[in-house]
Amino acid sequence: MEKLTERLRLREFTRNDVGAVAEFRKDPRYLEFYYRPPYTREECVRFVEKCIAWSGENPRTRFHLAITDRAGEVLFGNCGVRKESIETLRGDVGYELSPAYWGNGYATEAVRAMLDFGFADLELHEIEARCVAANKRSVRLLHRLGFEATERMQPGQCRDEFTDRMLPERRVFLLSRDQWIHSMSGLNA
Repeated sequence: MEKLTERLRLREFTRNDVGAVAEFRKDPRYLEFYYRPPYTREECVRFVEKCIAWSGENPRTRFHLAITDRAGEVLFGNCGVRKESIETLRGDVGYELSPAYWGNGYATEAVRAMLDFGFADLELHEIEARCVAANKRSVRLLHRLGFEATERMQPGQCRDEFTDRMLPERRVFLLSRDQWIHSMSGLNA
């Protein structure tokens, strides 16, 4: 799968992407809201392998793509839409970007492309996003795309491969297909 935007190419991951992922995941600015040590190369290998495995699922429910420049030569983030099962009409979106590329609208452009895909191609009715409450950039990005904050998640134990760390307060955001269509019609007017 590949998605092209005005400035970006969102494409499937390859094993050659591990170095680029490891590079930005060790940047202290990237780690500011993760409250953990820098990612190890092995953790980055597992992440890329997981994204590659998802690309081969049939039926596919997880679409997590590398964010590159339009030529596809420089990887500087990732973005994806996932849903729990083929039948569900609710999904979630996730994204991360190298701090070297912050402030240029790339995350907004990538997330917008994946929201288009989620609502149009996957026919989702709602898409959820979560972010650390203190991450003002991410909160602004979600509001800019039409998401509404729905709840606060109190600090707590992480339930993934990093179970030894505590997560800070997080916000949950929700965007419906109707809200998305309405917000996009405003952009095209």
